[in-house]
Amino acid sequence: MAATNVPSNWSDPSTCPFCGAGLADPGAGFVDHLAESPACESGHADWKENVAGDLAGGWSG
Repeated sequence: MAATNVPSNWSDPSTCPFCGAGLADPGAGFVDHLAESPACESGHADWKENVAGDLAGGWSG
């Protein structure tokens, strides 16, 4: 599955918001998924850059 921008209606933390794949768990499973999926990691990096200005003090995650 190709990574895309996070859909505005994404609401299931047990799936990747970029490709829809099921995650082993919403925390570490998401981090593991990003390490295994370059397209999703790139989508996540783009998303963080886009929201960085919306978060006081920047993004720490």
